[in-house]
Amino acid sequence: MHVGVNLLWLRSARVGGTEDYAVRLLSAIPAEQPVRLTLFGPPGLAEAHPSLAERYEVVTSPVGRTRLPRVLAENTWLAEQCRRRRVALVHHFGGTVPWVGVRPAIVTVHDLQPLDHPKRFGLVKRLYLRAVLPWSVRRAAVVVTVSEFCRGRLVERLSVDPARVVVLSAPVDDSSAASDPPMGAAAPDLAGPFVLYPAVAYAHKNHEVLLRALARLAADGVDVALVASGGPGPQDTELDRLAGELGVGGRWHRLGRIPRVALDGLYRRAVATVFPSKYEGYGLPVVEAMARGCPVVAADAGALPEVVGAGGRLVDPDDAGRWAEAIGELVGDAEARRKLSEAGARRVGELAELDPGTALCALYLRAAP
Repeated sequence: MHVGVNLLWLRSARVGGTEDYAVRLLSAIPAEQPVRLTLFGPPGLAEAHPSLAERYEVVTSPVGRTRLPRVLAENTWLAEQCRRRRVALVHHFGGTVPWVGVRPAIVTVHDLQPLDHPKRFGLVKRLYLRAVLPWSVRRAAVVVTVSEFCRGRLVERLSVDPARVVVLSAPVDDSSAASDPPMGAAAPDLAGPFVLYPAVAYAHKNHEVLLRALARLAADGVDVALVASGGPGPQDTELDRLAGELGVGGRWHRLGRIPRVALDGLYRRAVATVFPSKYEGYGLPVVEAMARGCPVVAADAGALPEVVGAGGRLVDPDDAGRWAEAIGELVGDAEARRKLSEAGARRVGELAELDPGTALCALYLRAAP
C-alpha cells in the first residue's frame, strides 16, 4: 500500500521534539511491512536525515519552509503529487490537514497548547490554529497523538470521538546509552557538578524557576551549575538578565544547539536532567536522559507524569523551593542519584516494550480504502 507522508512543516533543527518524533517513528517501521512510503518534505530534508532518504523516496517541495508558502504548497503541489503518484492515504505529521488533498488522511497532533494557552503564541499563529486544528481533526479519518494526556485533551477540548484517537508514543532511542561519548568542546568550563535542561527557552519551558532554585542553592552554599541546551529561544535575553539579577550568572551556562554526541556526554555527566516545563505533549528529553542513566526531576504537569512514571521525581513546576530541595539532595547524595538512575532505567525498559512503528503500519492498513 502506498502512503504519502507530509513533512513540509519540518524545519530541521528548528522544530525540536516534533521533528525527533517524526524521524524516530518513521525509522521504527519494520522493513518487512506491506507499506511503501513516499516522504514529501522541504528542501534539505534528505540531507538533514539521510537515514530516512536511504529507506524511503523523498520528494522535495519547490517552496521553502515559511508558513504561507508551505500552506499553499500543501493545498496545491502536495495534493497534485499525491494524486499523480496514486497515494492511497496521506499522513500529515504537522498537526493540520490541508483544505485540498487526498482522502482518507491521518493527522498527528502533538498537543493542544495553542488552544489551551493561546497567549503563548503570536496573533497570526494563534488565529490560524484556532481555525485549522478543529477542522483538521474533523476531516482526518484517524487522529494520532503522542500521550494519553494529549488524547484526553483532544476528546475534552475538541469533542473528538475517543475511538478515532490513537496514541503512538515516541520509540525509545537508547543507541548511545551503553557508550560514554566525549563532552567535546560543548562546555569546556564545567568542572563542577551541574544539572541539565535540554530545552529551547520558550515561556512554558519555565527556565525561570530553575534560576530561582539555583539562587537558593547558592545562598545555602551548594555548588551546582545549570546548563541549558537548545536552539535560540525568545526568553534567552530575559533569562540572562534574571541570572545576573539573582547573582547566579556564573552558574548559568546557555550552550545553544549542540551536536548529539555532546548532548549524550552531558546526560552522562549531569547530576540530573531537570525538566520544569508547564506543558508537554510528551517530553522526549526525559526519556533520553533515563535511557542514558541520568536521574530525572520533572514537572508534575502535562504528559510528564505519564511519561516519567516511577522513573523520576516529580515537582510542582512553580515551586522554586521544591526544585532547590530536589537538586540539592541529588548533588549531595550519590546513593539517591543511583536509585533514581536505576528507576529511570526500569521505566525506559517499560517504554521500550512498546512497538509504535508496527502499530503505525497496522493503522495505515486499517485506515486505507
